[in-house]
Amino acid sequence: MLRDSIRRIVLGILAASPLAASPPAALPLAALTLTVLSLSATGARAADDQITRGKYLVTIGICGSCHTPNLAGGRKVGNLVSANITSDSASGLGGWSEQQIVEALRNGKRPDGSDVRPPMGVFFYRGLSDTDAHAIAAYLRQVPAVATSFQRAPVSGPPPKFGAIVSSVPDAPHSDKLAYGRYVAVTVSHCMQCHTPRVGGLPDLERMGAGGNGYTGADGRTAVSANITPGNPGGIAGWTDAQVKRAITKGVRPDGSKLVPVMDFDFYEQMTPEDLDALVGFLRSLKPVPPA
Repeated sequence: MLRDSIRRIVLGILAASPLAASPPAALPLAALTLTVLSLSATGARAADDQITRGKYLVTIGICGSCHTPNLAGGRKVGNLVSANITSDSASGLGGWSEQQIVEALRNGKRPDGSDVRPPMGVFFYRGLSDTDAHAIAAYLRQVPAVATSFQRAPVSGPPPKFGAIVSSVPDAPHSDKLAYGRYVAVTVSHCMQCHTPRVGGLPDLERMGAGGNGYTGADGRTAVSANITPGNPGGIAGWTDAQVKRAITKGVRPDGSKLVPVMDFDFYEQMTPEDLDALVGFLRSLKPVPPA
């Protein structure tokens, strides 16, 4: 039966191929078997690469900050309670398709039509490329299931208007370091979610990076997000690239003092050198905004 199954699979592939000019039935079983195994291995590697990429994006996208490290949610964030985004079918995303997860990320719509609201970063996730959005969804669909029973907080008022439906986004070009740095900093890593003032509950991109939002750290201390634009002479404009990277990944200022643990340094520490370089380069390019 296995011999027949292998032969049928490969004959079907070859029948649709220009190579079908030669009689496929004449091919030895060993060649057919190797073809199937090669195709299977290629598909498995692609799936593994996609899940690895998704895990990386979930990490540097600090999903675990709100949804808790095991992604089972239940943490109060603002006036809401973070969702369980593990693969549990009853309380998590186990019953969602990959495309439905992508829709929730980029368009803020759950499968039942209800709205995903801030502080979930839909405003920025709209820029996730198709490749990365599906990588995140594929990873979340295989995160170990954690059953939860907490109640989500009720919501009221109209949902925010994010704009036109996003149907497709191309990959960010790594060759354009500034564009790629923007993608890492703005779309993926939440930098501007915290470091940009809000108008009507949504970030004011005319003052991107100007800070001014208040937060409470894991240690109970409070902090106001810094102005990280070149227009703030007392900010990172006077720091070296290495000092900015140390602040992002270690939470330590150039003078050795520690930042309030609002930023998720342990997640950002997993960022690749290429992505960290691009991110810092983008921060240097922000429109200068003078301190308030």
